[in-house]
Formats: sequence, structure tokens, C-alpha cells
Amino acid sequence: MKTKYEIQKINATPFGGLYVISEFLHTLGFHDIFQSVFGSFRKIRKFKPSENIALLMAAILSGGSRLYDLEQIARDAVLPELFAEGKVPHDTTVRDDLQKIGQMDQERRELLFQLNERLFNKIELKTITIDIDGTALSVEGHQENAKKGYCPEAPGSRCFQSLSAICDETETCLMEETRSGETHCSNGIIEFCRVLLDRFSPRMDKIIIRLDSGFFSEEFLEFLESYDNVIYEIAVPQKGWVKRQARLVEYKSYHGSEREYTSFGGTKRRHYFERSQLEPGSQPELFDQDRCHYRVVISNDLKRQPHTLFDHYNKRGRDEKHFAELKNEYALGSMVSGDFSVTKALVWVSFLAFTLIGMFRKIALRREFAGYRLRRLRFKLFSAAAYFVDHARQRVLKIAEPLMGNMRFKIILERAWSF
Repeated sequence: MKTKYEIQKINATPFGGLYVISEFLHTLGFHDIFQSVFGSFRKIRKFKPSENIALLMAAILSGGSRLYDLEQIARDAVLPELFAEGKVPHDTTVRDDLQKIGQMDQERRELLFQLNERLFNKIELKTITIDIDGTALSVEGHQENAKKGYCPEAPGSRCFQSLSAICDETETCLMEETRSGETHCSNGIIEFCRVLLDRFSPRMDKIIIRLDSGFFSEEFLEFLESYDNVIYEIAVPQKGWVKRQARLVEYKSYHGSEREYTSFGGTKRRHYFERSQLEPGSQPELFDQDRCHYRVVISNDLKRQPHTLFDHYNKRGRDEKHFAELKNEYALGSMVSGDFSVTKALVWVSFLAFTLIGMFRKIALRREFAGYRLRRLRFKLFSAAAYFVDHARQRVLKIAEPLMGNMRFKIILERAWSF
């Protein structure tokens, strides 16, 4: 039987569950923090920059991936009141704010620092693991500083390079930097880490940093060793004496594992080796008769067993999943502009939204919900019809019961208020 339907214009939103995020922003004091960090852009403004950024994040969290998706938010009957003062500016007005924000590198960095520090203090976190890595953001067109560089997803295309530091325990971005497409990920890594460690090292008992072999250098190792409470785990390029040594040392299997391990080193750092058999039918390196695959990691943690160190280092693979989620769900690389300053601000907004959801997940979600990514949260929590009702001089938001249930929604909201 064919179902009849009618389309009616109702002053409601399909994303009423974003109310919990708007309340979390207010409890966090996001607008006050933004104002204290960035200051006033102009003396007289109809639209506040912090509210424009909040609206842009609301567009991302509800599924938007372009700056002009703010037009959809403007037609929404609820979200503009939840994240701003009821009105949505034109995307050109938001672009003007983004241009100024993109020129304020220290301020963008400071806002991420302050948000993470508030979270660390709240959950009393004293040991953090930082994964530092870069990813290419391919684009179509001739945007400023979009140049041909290392871009595995689209070889030969123009791109930007995004370098970020993500805390593994909280899944929040501590620091990010957008660069032109031809910039190698390791360029300026010492200065990048100096700013990061000077901020968080005095506040932490221990910091563990994990990086891949693209960042390896003797100068970088010596820099990291200058911090007493910093432990590094960095993959070593397999060439020269390292490649020869990997084939000469004796290996040992732990707990019946097919993989074998060993280590050697001095009083400052150790090389950790892992050997595994190549899969049947796989092609070894040219002129290499060895049917084994080797991995080498260097660390200044001298007391670790090799297999436990590799177990911990392998968890940096979550960083690649974060990049995939950022690109697919947080519009990382989708929101770009011909102005490089605007592009830097848009990339920062993607990481900012990612950080706020990470904070919200850590504070308000428990059990299986703590592992929900944005796509699942959008389905189970954010997708709930809602509309405003004015009664007895009060404005009340009526929210349909989310898929996760009324009781869970109330508990999550109370946890968000408790931050």
C-alpha cells in the first residue's frame, strides 16, 4: 500500500540533541575564554566572533562540510538560538572573522591549550601520551599555498599539510599547524614541540611522545632529552648500520608470540627491534633474501621490555583513525578558501570541534557511549526533533526522546552541567 505524505513547515530542528553541546559550551565558558584569548575584533559588532565559531561548529556537528552550509543553519528554527543569539550572519561575515583568526597563530594555539588544561585539571590527569603526525589535505583549485607535495590520497594534486599533536588519553587536539603543500612534516618540528612541551611539561608528571620515522633526527632526540619528564618513542629509518644490525642481533619470543624482539643501547637511549615473518607470497626487498620484516624504535625509556614498548607504540595507529574521522566527519580539508589565513582558521575549527567532542565524551559519556564517535553520536544523541514553546513568559525547548532514551539523555546533560 502506498503511503501518503504531506510536507509541512514546522519551526523545529532535526538536531535538538545538540542542546547538550550548547549547554556544555556555556558550562565550559567557551565564549568568555574565546574573548579573553582573542580580544575584541571591533568596537561595535552585530555578531560576536565566538558565536560565529560556535555556529560553524554546530554546522559541522550536524553534518555540514562547507562554509556556505551556514545557510542551512540560518533556516533552522532552533540551532541559532542554542549557539548564538538567534541570528546567523552571512558566510562573508564569518569569512571576515576567520581571516582575522587565521592571522592570529598564537591565539588559536592558546585557546586549545586552555581547553585541554581545564580538562586535565578536571579529571586530574598527570600523565599524557602525545601522538604527533601530519596529514595531507588535497584540494581542487588554486588556493593560496596549496601546492604539490606528499599526498598519498591523491598523488600529484595540490594540497595543504596539517601537523597536529593529539592526546591519546583524552582524544583531544593539543596543538595544530597548517602549512603549505610542499612542506615536509618534520620541518620546524623542534620549535613545534618546544612550544608544546614548555606549556605542558611543568604541569605533568610524565609525557610520552610517539612519532614515526619521518621525524627522526639526532638533533630532535637531543632536544627531547633536555626535558626530564619526557619519554619519546620514535621509529628509526632502516638504512645503514641500523638495517645491518637488525639482521645480526639475536631475537627472543615473548609469551609464545610469532613476533620476536630484542634491544640494545647505552645509558641515554635504546634501540628496540621487532622481527616477524613475511606473509607467504609477499615480495621481499630487491636483492634481499631475508624473508623477515623488521621494525626499529628508539626510546629514552631504558627499563621497558621490547614487546611492551612495541605494544604501546603500536597504539599510535589510532592517530590515523583520528585523521580519517576528522576528514570524514569534521570537514577537515573540505572547508578551504582562496585566502590561506581563512584556510588555517577553518582547519583549526575542525580540530576545535574534534577537541570539544573529545572533552564532552570524557566528561559526560560512560560505558559503551564513551567509545561513540561523532557519526554514532549524531545518530543516537543529536538526531532528536526539537522546537521552542513560549508560555507564561518563559521560553522552553521541547525535545523528542533521543534514540538512546530519555533517562540517559538527562544523565548526560547533568554530567555536562557539572564540568
